[in-house]
Amino acid sequence: NILALVIFWKTGLNDGISVCFFSLTISDLLCLVTFLSATLLGILDLNFNVKPYVSLYWVSYMVPFYAVMFYNISTVTTIFLAIQKCCCVVMPLKFKDTFSRGRSLAINLCAYCGVMITFIPFTISALPFQPTYDTSTNSTRLVFYFSKFFLTEIFPVLKAITYISIPIISEIVVLFCTILLTIRLRQSLKFRRSVAGRCVIKKGDFHTREENGHKNLKAFKSDTQPRSDKNLTTFETDKQPRSEKNVPASKNELRVTQAVNVVATIFVLSNSPDVVVFFASLVVPEFSGFGQYRHTYTLCLVLQDLLHIVNMSVNIFVYLKFNSRFRKKFLSTFG
Repeated sequence: NILALVIFWKTGLNDGISVCFFSLTISDLLCLVTFLSATLLGILDLNFNVKPYVSLYWVSYMVPFYAVMFYNISTVTTIFLAIQKCCCVVMPLKFKDTFSRGRSLAINLCAYCGVMITFIPFTISALPFQPTYDTSTNSTRLVFYFSKFFLTEIFPVLKAITYISIPIISEIVVLFCTILLTIRLRQSLKFRRSVAGRCVIKKGDFHTREENGHKNLKAFKSDTQPRSDKNLTTFETDKQPRSEKNVPASKNELRVTQAVNVVATIFVLSNSPDVVVFFASLVVPEFSGFGQYRHTYTLCLVLQDLLHIVNMSVNIFVYLKFNSRFRKKFLSTFG
């Protein structure tokens, strides 16, 4: 993600898609750094017995909540990215100039601010930590305290937004956009192949002949009458008015659409287990962190985190595959 940020900055954020990819990379990086920090703090407390006044174990318990915050920002950014490209591909004439660089930047900033605002009540209720006597160190230390206000007022709302609403809504929206993008990509590729097959080059259209010791280049002019020559170069045109469905996509637009489609597909695959686990916990109440199947539930959560980490780590390979400017700048910088 750091490499991707460097390359994006060097290539320049000249359009809305680049701004979204840059914003997505930032939130992915912050999420991964937060996860890593929580892991290191837990290792220091449990494995190296580092026991300062503020309990590192409880800090490592709190930090992942903010990793979820950055993951939610990535989710909202992916939703906007999918909707933006879907509109531009399905209805290009109507949305051609809608998602400009400035508007995309403003929407991404709103996504950051909006998601962070939802975590303000959580931060206020969780901080400061409460002083508690620690028998392992025979001293008073600051630890996280599950207050009644947090358990009854804050966490249910946070859970409804973060663990239920955002994953389900994002799954539906991004999956729908991915299907539309896939259909449109196939149509565009089919259209390009059909256009390429309409042109037959006739040998001898351009030839040279010698007159009075000089070489003159002459070209055949097409006459106005129909000709039956099967070798004649012909260009078929659509006589019907051009609509949004038959506007041809350029090669660059196709590559950008493919990149967005792959990023959206990876997101859907990594986010689907979240939705499945949630509905499974509704059907089987014992499938929870405190129920009979708590170990299986914990294993599912670990696998979910692993999929999220993979999702936030592989986008650079998508950019290298489908973004020629990104690939050239990457090779010139690190090659």
